[in-house]
Amino acid sequence: MPPKASPSSTLDFRSKKRLTRRLTNHLRERFGVPSREARAGILDALIETLLSQSTTDHNRDLAFGGLKRRFPAWEEAAAARPAGIAAAIRQGGLANQKAARISSFLRWLKREREELSLEFLHDAPDAEAVALLTRHKGIGVKTAYVTLMKASSRDLFPVDVHIHRIARRLGLIGPRVTPEKAHGELGPLVPPGRAHELHMNLLAFGRTVCTARAPRCGECILRRGCAFYRSLPPAPKAGG
Repeated sequence: MPPKASPSSTLDFRSKKRLTRRLTNHLRERFGVPSREARAGILDALIETLLSQSTTDHNRDLAFGGLKRRFPAWEEAAAARPAGIAAAIRQGGLANQKAARISSFLRWLKREREELSLEFLHDAPDAEAVALLTRHKGIGVKTAYVTLMKASSRDLFPVDVHIHRIARRLGLIGPRVTPEKAHGELGPLVPPGRAHELHMNLLAFGRTVCTARAPRCGECILRRGCAFYRSLPPAPKAGG
């Protein structure tokens, strides 16, 4: 059976900030400082992030590659029927749903800006850039944050399922805080300038140590300050 959810946090804001800094520093010692990928165009990054939803990185890459081979220019994709886009991204899963969203966004962008580019967002404040992206179906806060973190080098902290799980276990957010709302609660806790580092290292931590099932708490130096760990029943004594 999966471990039970952690109890509600009793940490105040300052305590959460200290714990988040400790977490950030510990993960840097364990995983290092992750390198940033070469900065892609914002539109490319957005489409790639849309394709990453509910699938693996491998399948996302297959779908994005298939899309670019079928439609080398975004103008061609915008002019295509959603069914044509779906055929090109089939390997990424949820092809019809994702194709409809990609087609709708590209056509809106063409009408709104008269060109298929999002580079103008480099000059927009974070809140304005996020608001413009999230007004479209299928683009939530996480998708917008990932896109802008990667393609615009912004100090934004996307919350995925791994990060949401770890934050709940540590007591940084309450058990009823959704991943969408967690962005607003966790962002202010992250040390300035280290959002990308913490995001990437938490993904690695969530896949190797603080896993969904059977987390390896014995390998985590933060366990004594972790609400989830404190809620676990004591281990049976040897020979008991």
